[in-house]
Amino acid sequence: MSSSTANVTSLDALRQFRAALVRFAAEVEAALVTLELEARRPMDWIEDDRSRYWPQQTRKASDLVSEARLALERCEVRISGEDARYCYDERKALQRAKRRLQLAEEKTQATRRWKAQMHKDLEDFQVQVARLKRYLESDLLRAIATLDRMLAALDRYAQRNEYQPEA
Repeated sequence: MSSSTANVTSLDALRQFRAALVRFAAEVEAALVTLELEARRPMDWIEDDRSRYWPQQTRKASDLVSEARLALERCEVRISGEDARYCYDERKALQRAKRRLQLAEEKTQATRRWKAQMHKDLEDFQVQVARLKRYLESDLLRAIATLDRMLAALDRYAQRNEYQPEA
């Protein structure tokens, strides 16, 4: 047995600390659940929304490029070779369609990269959350149990010293 002494002045303060520790554990656990759900939202957005949206936009942009090419060809056939400047609007429309196609292709590639990176980041995050949960489930619960034993021992000690008859 240790020869060191404890200077406990209030069992109620220890009980309040224990209650605060239990509340803290519950609040952290709830916060972790919320964090996990919130961490999934960007992943869902990339996987479900953007992964469909940009390839679809690429197809639409590709169709627009084809349509703009056909419109330019029709214009050039209609107009003689020397008056090709009259197809200005059709050329501009083709350039815009090509820029849109390039943007959609870049966004499709970026979405693939983001998806891979976000999977990795989400897994790293989940590992950290799992560690914290293990801490809550083991170390923090062990600390609360230890505090319970200490409080029980201090209660027994206080009861013994209260009821001792004076000699």
